[in-house]
Amino acid sequence: MRAELGVGLPGWVLRASIVVVAAGAAWVLALNGVDWPALALYGALVLAAAAIPASAAVALIIGYPAAAMVFATDEPSWPGVFVLVVLLHLLHVLSAYAAVLPIGSRIHPAALKAPAKRFVAVQLSVLAFGVVVLLLPGGRTDAAVEVVGLVCAVGLVVGTVLLMRRKG
Repeated sequence: MRAELGVGLPGWVLRASIVVVAAGAAWVLALNGVDWPALALYGALVLAAAAIPASAAVALIIGYPAAAMVFATDEPSWPGVFVLVVLLHLLHVLSAYAAVLPIGSRIHPAALKAPAKRFVAVQLSVLAFGVVVLLLPGGRTDAAVEVVGLVCAVGLVVGTVLLMRRKG
């Protein structure tokens, strides 16, 4: 059986998508009071990450907005935070694929179907967890609840380590 792939998209589309998504993140930062010098620095990092997606610049364009939001505002803007979570995750995914695909390659949209489904599944679970966190009451927590939470967090880490270790 022979599959007809068609022409596909040029490889530079992923790098251009990095710039477009990062521009959206910069717009969210600007709406939340981040000053223009910080946005200009972010723009320079974005250009470096788009040019060399297998570089440390990608980690910076993902971490920078979180730090900028913390320093720019006293209270977090939850809609802005949720939008940044989606955009920064998308930057991560786009950068990962752009890092392994040569700029002169062709990308067939059907090949991105499974990653898109994973992206949506992760975002739905993360945003649902974020809504639950927003619904929790503010203020001081009892010591017993904090201890139980700490034990649960340690249990998750230990369980993850046990699941990730090599078999054999």
